[in-house]
Amino acid sequence: MQKMITILSGENNLSGVLHLPEYRNETIPLLIFVHGFVGSKVGEHRLFVKAARYFTERGYGVFRFDFSGCGESDGDYADVTITNQLKEVQDVINYLSSIRGIDKHRITIVGHSMGGAVASLTAASDTRIKQLILWSPVGKPYEDITGILGPKAVHEIVRQGSHDYQGFMISQAFLKDLKKHHPIESVRSFMGPTHIIHARADEQIPKEHAARYANSLNTRVNAEQVVEQYIDKADHTFSGYSFENELFDKSLAWLEGNQAERFVVQK
Repeated sequence: MQKMITILSGENNLSGVLHLPEYRNETIPLLIFVHGFVGSKVGEHRLFVKAARYFTERGYGVFRFDFSGCGESDGDYADVTITNQLKEVQDVINYLSSIRGIDKHRITIVGHSMGGAVASLTAASDTRIKQLILWSPVGKPYEDITGILGPKAVHEIVRQGSHDYQGFMISQAFLKDLKKHHPIESVRSFMGPTHIIHARADEQIPKEHAARYANSLNTRVNAEQVVEQYIDKADHTFSGYSFENELFDKSLAWLEGNQAERFVVQK
């Protein structure tokens, strides 16, 4: 089952899609997908749509949504900051936690790229998040995103206050806000199980961030050890059916295998 949902966050309506398994007798675990920089709930080459269908067929509920200024949601990208996106994720979790049939004790947040940074920061501060999965996550928001924008764009933003990046207006406030957030350090506050998968041929975000996240998480006391995984030859968005399938299969194996005793998925 697939249902379009609109969630009010501040003055903006966020567009989302809830996917539920066809057969379910009890409460189900939920995956919340968080997209990245200038992304959407569809994802590059429909990555999140394919992921939603993959996991729903295996007994999971999935929610994917557009941040404000993205996809079909209200707002303009000129007003986007990570701080605002963190508030929007909170409103999304508030809404989803009230849905009948969702197991509040089995909520996993899955973040790709900058969504990985947002997911990490969310998990670190919201105890409703029980598991965290990161796909090629941004680890140093300012350095990573300005690296994508390029020095000319950054100079224009500093000099003129904004830059038109592929039809998305990037503001000076956005860049300043990036400097406030340090997800690799902050994620240590999250005590739940975490899994990291990075594209080994990532051309946008350093694959070394996977080990940096794992090393940070492994400084926690009385928390499960984290071992990062890689997908050989995959680019940042895992373009290609073989890369997508490996990404989904590795994530599912971790969800069902590594956490089998704690989270029993009803088939």
